[in-house]
Amino acid sequence: MMRTKLARRPMRAQLMMGAAAAVALSSVTLGAGAARAAETPEADGPIEEINVVATVMHVSPSNVPLDSLEPTSIVPEGFLRDNIVPLSSFDDMVKFQPSVYAQSPNGPGLGKAETLSLRGFQDSQFNITFDGIPFGDATDLHHTSSALFVAHDMGEAEVDRGPGTASTIGKATFGGTLGFRSKTPSEDPSVTAYATYGSWNTKGIGGEIDTGRTVVGRMFFDVQHTTSDGYLTHAAEERTNYFFKDQLDIGEKTVVTLAASKNHSFEYTTQGATLADIAKYGDNYGLGDNPKLQSYYKYQPSRYSSDFEYIRVQSELTDSFKLDNTTYTNGFGHHYQESKDASDNNAADNGVTFYNAAGKKVATYANDIPGKEANANYRTFGDTFRLTDSLSFGDIKAGVWYDRQLDHRHSETIDWTQGAIWAPTKYGTAYSYKYRDVNTTWQPYAELDWKVTPDLTLVPGVKVTSFTRDVEALYNKTKPPAPLNYSETYTEAQPSIAAHYTLQEGWTAYAQVAKGFLAPPIDVFQVTKIASIKPEETWNYQIGTAVQRGRWMVGVDAYYIDFSNYISTSQVPGTTETTFVNGAGVIYKGLEGEAQYALTDALSLYANASLNRAQYKNTNVWVADTPQWMATTGVMYDSRDGLYFSAIGKVVGPFYGQDNTTDAATGQPDFANAYRIHAGFVADVSVGWRLKDLGYHLLDVTPSLKIGNLFDTHRINGFAGTQSATGQALYWTTPGRSVFFNLSVTGW
Repeated sequence: MMRTKLARRPMRAQLMMGAAAAVALSSVTLGAGAARAAETPEADGPIEEINVVATVMHVSPSNVPLDSLEPTSIVPEGFLRDNIVPLSSFDDMVKFQPSVYAQSPNGPGLGKAETLSLRGFQDSQFNITFDGIPFGDATDLHHTSSALFVAHDMGEAEVDRGPGTASTIGKATFGGTLGFRSKTPSEDPSVTAYATYGSWNTKGIGGEIDTGRTVVGRMFFDVQHTTSDGYLTHAAEERTNYFFKDQLDIGEKTVVTLAASKNHSFEYTTQGATLADIAKYGDNYGLGDNPKLQSYYKYQPSRYSSDFEYIRVQSELTDSFKLDNTTYTNGFGHHYQESKDASDNNAADNGVTFYNAAGKKVATYANDIPGKEANANYRTFGDTFRLTDSLSFGDIKAGVWYDRQLDHRHSETIDWTQGAIWAPTKYGTAYSYKYRDVNTTWQPYAELDWKVTPDLTLVPGVKVTSFTRDVEALYNKTKPPAPLNYSETYTEAQPSIAAHYTLQEGWTAYAQVAKGFLAPPIDVFQVTKIASIKPEETWNYQIGTAVQRGRWMVGVDAYYIDFSNYISTSQVPGTTETTFVNGAGVIYKGLEGEAQYALTDALSLYANASLNRAQYKNTNVWVADTPQWMATTGVMYDSRDGLYFSAIGKVVGPFYGQDNTTDAATGQPDFANAYRIHAGFVADVSVGWRLKDLGYHLLDVTPSLKIGNLFDTHRINGFAGTQSATGQALYWTTPGRSVFFNLSVTGW
């Protein structure tokens, strides 16, 4: 029986070879069987048993690479193309993966993800990369998914459920990495037009030009524009995305990649809904249409802009010595206005009081709508420098990541009723905060891929993270707003070691131990009494195995994470002021597994499941937004004739929306669960037909239909905080059934 051995896994290829090379490598390694199958006539007889699963992996929700050093799931380009609406945000691309919980209340791929959880770690506690470059908000590393890249421009997504090795760069690698890679430019010239129309008056149109191979490289340019009313009432949005990428071969040993993206979006921002409003207006209630109430949608406009640019040079300096350097910049802007509480439908909570510069009351308007206007803008500059020397006993790797963020933010109170004019507060200014924040990260690393035997590889290494935050505030976010000039540097060494062993052809195992580190967010400086806060730290332990044999692909792992110095809020003794402390630690542990079985070379079954436990030490209190278990199951069909079909469902187990408050008597964190969210199931269906070479320069015409929430499930699926006036709980709900028709036409 013929057997094939897969090459190095895409994420490690990405880190050492660059994003473009990684996508090409993944298409060879993970799709090789499919390519061979497509070239083999039916008359040649059945495909050899070892290659059957490879023929369907290119459209699977997840692939399990054989050379993993940690639990890894790769979402291939075929799945993104066939099952994810082109206008979708990145959270929609990974929602079916083990231990991932993502929900967007305004509809699949629409609006921002209000929950994005990985093993119980929340967005800002794990790494997100674009073409190998870590990025995140300057305040706490969170991400506004609706303001970033879209599915149509992505070639692959990878979910690493672990800290990686020393060469895995990023500020929060201990929680794992969601890695997104842009498409590789095509070798052949083409022009593609595509469109989406569907539920909630959603309309999307786009166009892509591929130059093919030219003297100035292989390039593509894509532009997309989308409008939608959204699932939630009066939560309309609009988005425009531009993306350019060029890959240029300089000689035989150097590749230069240039990429640039630009994104603009507008939306009316919702804050969740009370149970009373859900019962009264329906579970799709978002915002109202009464200008006499704070919930009026025109009081909640948000405008986002983002961009991402880089130039990457990959070169073989000698037969064994390789260089990989990426210089990048990315920016993010958020200009928004909102009422004091967009969930408030009680006119009695209205009212604006004006003060003069001395803090003396000037006038009170009981019926006016209170609000604020705010700006948040940051620009990041950075560089990743990597060297690899391949020797007889393995690879020696060394490099450094440098990242600098310049952040400017301000917010001032306004009176909506009087034309959104400034409304000075009792502190003599309309500003609630105005500050400048500079973040500087240095992260050098050294690592050895030691080939102990042909079957055993050990990967010891260490990286050192140094993070400095400089805050210069005219008005710090305190009461009263006050000036602040403050600087703090956090430095930590993060050792790691991993082992990879080939048990037999198509069956491998791995084990890993690594230390994690996360510097405190800016919140710890935005208090009247700044406490001495230690960085959050973890020790990660995990083992697992991966199988690709015959008709089976299987991945199973177990993990244990000891999280210390967990940062919590606390009340300053004798006052009502809030500060931050290093509170209780957390233990994360669980089991994860996924499998795919190829019934034929076109039809396969897929399933994954996870048991995840994240509890504060010495308590039975769960970390908020940590589903206790999750499971996904699906069937995929992809024929040589062009017809494809998938039906995939995911059930998310129960979790809690809140995990701590402040004890009124002691002022210390009081860990307790509240707002239980019950289990729920959602299924999606996709069907389409790829029509090839129709003549008249038509290379591909693909109509498709994508149905979200097939069974029209309606349930509460997330906790959104509490209402400011009443303290009532706010919730998110599951978007109802959606139907999107898509058409893509490619010619040249």
